[in-house]
Amino acid sequence: MIQILPDAHRDSIRIAQQWIRGDELKDKNLKLEVVADDMVLEIPFSESGKTEEGHFRRYVGRNEIIGFIDVAFAAEKSVKAIDPEYIVSWDARTVFVEVRGQVEMTDGKDYRNRYVLRFDIEGGKIVALKEFYNPIVSAVAFGREIAGQVRLNHV
Repeated sequence: MIQILPDAHRDSIRIAQQWIRGDELKDKNLKLEVVADDMVLEIPFSESGKTEEGHFRRYVGRNEIIGFIDVAFAAEKSVKAIDPEYIVSWDARTVFVEVRGQVEMTDGKDYRNRYVLRFDIEGGKIVALKEFYNPIVSAVAFGREIAGQVRLNHV
């Protein structure tokens, strides 16, 4: 069944798609076109195992978002988003995306994870993004410590 979406819902989905497409194309400018100057990006489930404020990664403002993108692009050789599903709030201000990521790291590692992304959108820009994913798989791919104690080479 084909579903006709209101313009606002379509526009919000396109903004989320553009952010994700920027990853696949390694196109920082494509991503930055939809970034609000005061955007906040949080990764609430961290390798530390803690969810309290200050124990997970948080990037605030355009410059920190640019730094986040630069680090990701430097570590990732290729990115593919597999079968994204989009769910839009009634007011079109929030888009949830469930997607599987297939990434080849620059060191040759194969990184696959499952993501739920929450985009909060105002005025055609992303003002907040939360990335939820398996932090253990991510830690292995990016060489981060798990619970501040160990590093794994594979899962």
